[in-house]
Amino acid sequence: MISERDKQASFTQFFETVYRSDHRHPINLALHIIGVVAGLAVIAASLTVWPLWTALLFPAVHVAPGLLGHRLFDRDDAVGDVRVTRTDYPLWWFLIANHIMAARVLTFRW
Repeated sequence: MISERDKQASFTQFFETVYRSDHRHPINLALHIIGVVAGLAVIAASLTVWPLWTALLFPAVHVAPGLLGHRLFDRDDAVGDVRVTRTDYPLWWFLIANHIMAARVLTFRW
């Protein structure tokens, strides 16, 4: 069984090596941040002023700008353009890493 410490070390290693190396182009970074902010705005609006079912738009709103960024600016033929089909790391790690990256860029710590 993997301990929580090992899981954290694995995620940290993934974030610092794999995730950061896949996100080098500044326009790709900007598109990822737009996706994170837009996705969180959809969730907030769905919980307050929009009908609750509109929260189902979160995945598309959150992911689409980043996929566009990879398609146009940070291509990787080994991984492919549809990165949501990656199986080399847990899918939720990419979601968390996306939010960490956005927070770091927006606070000038990238």
